[in-house]
Amino acid sequence: AFANVNAVPQIDREKREVAFDILIDPGRRVYVRRIDIAGNMRTRDEVIRRELRQYEDAWYDAEKIRLSRSRVDRLGYFSDVSVDTTEVPGTQDQVDLTFTVKEKPTGNLLLGAGYSSADRLSLTASIKQENVFGSGNYLGIEVNTSRSSRTLVISTVDPYFTIDGISRAFDIYYRTNKPIN
Repeated sequence: AFANVNAVPQIDREKREVAFDILIDPGRRVYVRRIDIAGNMRTRDEVIRRELRQYEDAWYDAEKIRLSRSRVDRLGYFSDVSVDTTEVPGTQDQVDLTFTVKEKPTGNLLLGAGYSSADRLSLTASIKQENVFGSGNYLGIEVNTSRSSRTLVISTVDPYFTIDGISRAFDIYYRTNKPIN
């Protein structure tokens, strides 16, 4: 967390070359005391925390923090995800992490109408929400109707049905078709 990297130039004026010696001081090892999440007005903390690979009270690991930030960003619920590291006052081996997110709209509303000589007027409507009630679950409802056919589809996905990350999905379909003649 507190690595120091210094470049020391070695100048050769006759050859007009510069070489650098890079001195790396890894610094002291530190623990992550606490992880705070800010900016999530709608999405629940648990939805973000289940994507974190850096844990509280564990050694600071820059690769795990980078992976955690990437996983939170891939959820698709946020337009911006950033991570800030701050030292804990009064200690030399602890830091706090703050994941700051900026939420974006995750829903879709579709309304449509069409006309054909066989079906005459057909109507389509759907509502889809990727992060329904901030739970990280998906819910979608689609309705298509015309003179000869009707369709109703209700879909839901829970991406973390188990604590191990196994998902569960349900799709319910209702379809009717009538011959035109």
